[in-house]
Amino acid sequence: MLSTAVILVCQLFLLFSPASAGFYGSDTAVINLTPKTFKSEIYDTNYTSIVEFFAEWCGHCKNLRPHYAKAAKSLNGVAKVAAVRCDDQINQSLCSRYNVQGYPTLKIFRPNSKVPSNPYVEDYQGARTAKAIVDTVLAKVSNKVRRLKAEEVQTWIEESNGPNVLLFHNNANTPPMYKGLAIDYAGTANFGIIRNSQNGATKEYGATKEYGATKFPSIVVITTDEEGEHRHTYSGELKKEQLYEYLSGFATPVEGARAPKKPKKAKKAKKATEATQHEEL
Repeated sequence: MLSTAVILVCQLFLLFSPASAGFYGSDTAVINLTPKTFKSEIYDTNYTSIVEFFAEWCGHCKNLRPHYAKAAKSLNGVAKVAAVRCDDQINQSLCSRYNVQGYPTLKIFRPNSKVPSNPYVEDYQGARTAKAIVDTVLAKVSNKVRRLKAEEVQTWIEESNGPNVLLFHNNANTPPMYKGLAIDYAGTANFGIIRNSQNGATKEYGATKEYGATKFPSIVVITTDEEGEHRHTYSGELKKEQLYEYLSGFATPVEGARAPKKPKKAKKAKKATEATQHEEL
């Protein structure tokens, strides 16, 4: 017969085990969605998202779980990776809305700039591996970064409103992290990239010197005011979190941890006098 102490230890183990924390616990980057949070997380965003509709009892879902969690970690800050538990009664209407007929079902949501309330939705048809999920989602992420030639940079700065963030880079493709930053600051800062060609063209290296960059890769923020143009060379680590923090000194993010929250709708005043109060100028 088990002792009281052994039973207590077993109960504590079950209570604090990863399974008890939910299919995707707080130790993952997967966003757990409900009908109350689906719109704000998936519709009201500039991010591309992938959503898994699953059931906890589903064997294929259990097999996918480590791959999906790994993909969420890789895509963190670039795209949203979320999940809806369909065997939870509260989520059944949500699963029905997207015609989920088997588990797991994965769907990709892309923002629709013309009709924000109606994002593009498509079924994920790729392999059920972390790499395949990451590669597919990255290919769907909108690119708000303008690719520039050395002779185009100054015109781009003069024609743009707000601070201009310029990345000098060796690779042909825009880094996903930089795409994510452009999404975070969409509408409040402009992002460009100038690529060093494979043969080391002198124009690009000349641009690095002209704009204060000392190497590839480098990031320079260009601001303008009544005194003229100012160039700020970033000297920290080229990582998303550090860059996000640095750029918040020049522009206000619209996505991410430091983005201002949307104000809640004011409750209707109970008394007529409360509804006629004026704000101070």
